[in-house]
Amino acid sequence: MPPLIRFLLKWSLIGMAAGWVFVAMLLAADIGGVRTLLGKAESPLLWVFVFAFSFGISFSQVTVLAAVLLRDDFGGRGHSGNDRLERWKAGGSAELDAEADRS
Repeated sequence: MPPLIRFLLKWSLIGMAAGWVFVAMLLAADIGGVRTLLGKAESPLLWVFVFAFSFGISFSQVTVLAAVLLRDDFGGRGHSGNDRLERWKAGGSAELDAEADRS
């Protein structure tokens, strides 16, 4: 399996699990009477599934976004990953160096 697919799958599943845990805690605490309201529904299992699925998808998206933004090769931890930008910030030329590109 390609590394990008593994990366996305891993963080999507972590986010989905976090969303399901959040829904379980929300239903256990019965905040705002959500559990009571779902219990009175015509098909409560369907609505619990929809509730858990929507929170799981939302948490997955946020988790993948955070994981991508914090990757080293995208400049998440200190180094920007852009040598031209680093040279420009240091006061040098941001133009491409033909010799540096060959090495």
